[in-house]
Amino acid sequence: MTTEELDSLYKKFDTEFEAYKNYFYQQLKKDTSLNYKNILIASILNRSLSLIEAFKLLLPSNNIIVLNSLIRLQLDNCIFIYGIKLLIDDSYNIDEIGKAIIKGNKKLSDYKIDKVKLYDTYIISKLNEKYKNNIEDMYNFYCRFVHFSDSALLSASEIKDDNLLSIGLSKDYSRFEKNVLENANSFSELNKFVLILLNKEWKDIPSGTKMNK
Repeated sequence: MTTEELDSLYKKFDTEFEAYKNYFYQQLKKDTSLNYKNILIASILNRSLSLIEAFKLLLPSNNIIVLNSLIRLQLDNCIFIYGIKLLIDDSYNIDEIGKAIIKGNKKLSDYKIDKVKLYDTYIISKLNEKYKNNIEDMYNFYCRFVHFSDSALLSASEIKDDNLLSIGLSKDYSRFEKNVLENANSFSELNKFVLILLNKEWKDIPSGTKMNK
């Protein structure tokens, strides 16, 4: 990956970081109280920022297994945001959800809507229906780098010039450079999608009970 390509990606990520800060600043201007909505928003954005910073650090290495795992984790943020929206639409409130998650370690998959558990696959299918941006295909692809699959073979093998499969252990991931560059741009789009979802899906969610006076 050229210096110019890396710099371009870093600038994108830095711009996304500034967009996150601006979004949270605007959220606090509307409501400065400590409440579960603000706590969850801060947690989502900070988790997303952690992934972006890790991605930036690893990007020059072309370590495709770990980089793609980070993209899958960013998808998890999108799943969480939309899953909360589905629960709010199903008459739950942000206080009971926030309390159950933060104090009781409850997971979205512990909830049901119309007798269907809120597994990742269900939420992803609903996201895909609404936004029609191949999010389901992305989810299926990047899950391959979190769960043991053909991606593990990919990292330990290489097709040589004589068309023979060579396997071995190596810390050289340079052969994945082109794939990493393409996936990094997808990651950038996902970073933006986090904000799109918060803006569109959480805009009308009530803040809930103030936790400070």
